[in-house]
Amino acid sequence: MGSAKLSVVFWDIYQSTLYSDDGTFTSDDLLPESHKPLALNIQYLRDIEADELIEATADEWDKLGVEKATYQPWLNQLGAIWPDIQENDELLFVLKQAEGGVFYFNQSEIGRVESAEFAKQFLRIWLDPQSSYPKLRNKLIGQAK
Repeated sequence: MGSAKLSVVFWDIYQSTLYSDDGTFTSDDLLPESHKPLALNIQYLRDIEADELIEATADEWDKLGVEKATYQPWLNQLGAIWPDIQENDELLFVLKQAEGGVFYFNQSEIGRVESAEFAKQFLRIWLDPQSSYPKLRNKLIGQAK
């Protein structure tokens, strides 16, 4: 559907791509009752430790107003799933709606978080109108080239 590179100052962080079966996205697609397949692929352009990913995820959820009591158990799960990242590694998240989501690392399944609320809040980091990087969001959902 859309692709975008995240760069901060002069560092390239990652290249991200959002996929859907029909090439469109609306915020309703994140609702548990939606059955629309979505996947977010991130190819990292630098080495990043798993702890840094966890911390960045918590920071983004704070900015989006997700309660710490809600996301802390998810961070614990992610800590058990996510590996340290090397340049050119890929992390893919496949939304399974009511069942949560599945993570793949370099095309191999590495773990699941079985919570529809987790899946929604995780994808909001990139897809919410209030995300930290609105230009990246717009490119991912096909609203900007």
